[in-house]
Amino acid sequence: MTRPVKEWIGKAETAQAPARVKARIIMAQDGLCGCGCGVKLGAAGEAIEFDHETALILGGENRESNLRALRRPCHRAKTNADVAQKSVEARKRAKHLGLLKTGSTIPGSKNTKWKKKITGEVVRR
Repeated sequence: MTRPVKEWIGKAETAQAPARVKARIIMAQDGLCGCGCGVKLGAAGEAIEFDHETALILGGENRESNLRALRRPCHRAKTNADVAQKSVEARKRAKHLGLLKTGSTIPGSKNTKWKKKITGEVVRR
């Protein structure tokens, strides 16, 4: 019978998981990519990367239960989705706090970059 192993928790957000923790994560996933694509990790010499299921910038924790092993293409796609989600949330927060200028400008007003001369010609301000 094996003894239960305590979950690894990073002391800082930048702390890297040790090799023993990475091995446990790969074994828990049965050597398959954690995104659900079903591809074997490390196939054809491909690098194995570790990613937070809930990104740190979105409130995730740096702990073993939040980490998963991914192939490089899957990790890149997940990171792009996380960054897009982060920008949406930042924009919503800024709008809620009144930091984001919203609303349309009236065509021809001084807030636009175009002006109409008396002759009818439209020029850039």
